Amino acid sequence: MRYAMTVILLLSGAHALAQNPNDAAAAALESARATIAQDNCPSATARPAAPPVQLSDNTVREASYHRILIEGCGRSMQRNFLSLVMLDGSRQMMETLPGTTTTDPVLQRDALRAALMAAQAAAPECRQIRPVAAHMDTPDPDAGASRRTQPWTETWIMNACGAMLAVPMLFTPTGQGTTFTARSNVRRLNP
Repeated sequence: MRYAMTVILLLSGAHALAQNPNDAAAAALESARATIAQDNCPSATARPAAPPVQLSDNTVREASYHRILIEGCGRSMQRNFLSLVMLDGSRQMMETLPGTTTTDPVLQRDALRAALMAAQAAAPECRQIRPVAAHMDTPDPDAGASRRTQPWTETWIMNACGAMLAVPMLFTPTGQGTTFTARSNVRRLNP
């Protein structure tokens, strides 16, 4: 199976930033509002779900991660965006896994292969598996902390040729980073 992975997990591709390129938070909100515009819910609103997180990466000038909550028409969803200023000065806004995941873009990228392999084992006939969302299952014991210290679980949703599969993921902080495991008890969400 061929996995679609890039240096940074991209679900919707890179986009130019907002008219004020120095305002990554505004660009994340603008990207979320573009999502709303595609939907048929004129009363929907977008606001930050958490403060932006500055990321350190020597392959770019600046990197920040933005969690945006979209609410309206009886629905609520979180969209997550990575804002980058590349070494050449160009700017990009990329959407990462939507949902209430607490993983950062690098951990998402690293754990995605394990989640895709678990989904492939549950749907061996499908060659086109793609991530749809990731949701935190357990209350966040480290909310607001600069570094996670407690294990947590998430459910990553994969689309396997129309079958929506829930892949249980376990994340465990260590002194060197975070380990992850895609559990084998993948379940199908749709008939």
